[in-house]
Amino acid sequence: MPLLSEPYLRRALRQCGRRASAPGADDMTWGHLRREARVMLPQLAIELASGTWQPGPIRDVRLPTYTGKEMHTFIPTVRDRLVHRALRNALEPVLEASAFRDWVSGFRPRRNRITSLRQAAGYSRAGFRWVADLDVASVSEGATIDEVIDWHAEHIHDGTFLARLRTALAAMPSPIAPGSGLAPMLINLRLSQVDKRVSGLRVVRFADNYVAFARTREDAQEAFYTISDALLQLRLRPNEAKSRIRDDANVEDLFLIGG
Repeated sequence: MPLLSEPYLRRALRQCGRRASAPGADDMTWGHLRREARVMLPQLAIELASGTWQPGPIRDVRLPTYTGKEMHTFIPTVRDRLVHRALRNALEPVLEASAFRDWVSGFRPRRNRITSLRQAAGYSRAGFRWVADLDVASVSEGATIDEVIDWHAEHIHDGTFLARLRTALAAMPSPIAPGSGLAPMLINLRLSQVDKRVSGLRVVRFADNYVAFARTREDAQEAFYTISDALLQLRLRPNEAKSRIRDDANVEDLFLIGG
């Protein structure tokens, strides 16, 4: 397993160590892991190579968000978060090259809300002023491990690597559960299955928010139905409170959290 070998685990540790985060159920901190890295990383690499690695227990917590809501999240041990980061480092370049559309931003390197706004502004300036605005409800819920592995298998053909990914996902309450370092990338991968079905539209997606541009209300309504139908194929649906047809939308008002 070269991509999960000790040098790649060390790279993942450098990345994870740049931010503060709470310990998992075993109370181990990043500081402890760094101090013990000389011993722990070679051992972890052996476990990953041999298939004996087993994730630790998950810490179940509820955290307040700045929007005022409470977020239910699941915190793996720092050792397992290190593996998640190494898995993501191996997967992300492949998925960026083959799975994700140019009109998708959010949870991606160097692609954020500003990227989406620039793309949206191009459609608006071209006269496509009607907008089908769909926010996806509960995008991290309902996916199965087999589905997630199948989505990866379209682009990754190393069965041993996919087996380690399956082990990591099986330890979480659900494969795209909040708290996993893989979850943001997996949200994009899940929605990439929708993106395939709507790529004929003038559409921009930021995270789980689709915005399709049209010249008339009728065309915008048709785009709304097309995206809704594509979501239904993945057992997803629009958030009714946030999804609507907009007339002459101000581009700056698009892709707002809570909007």
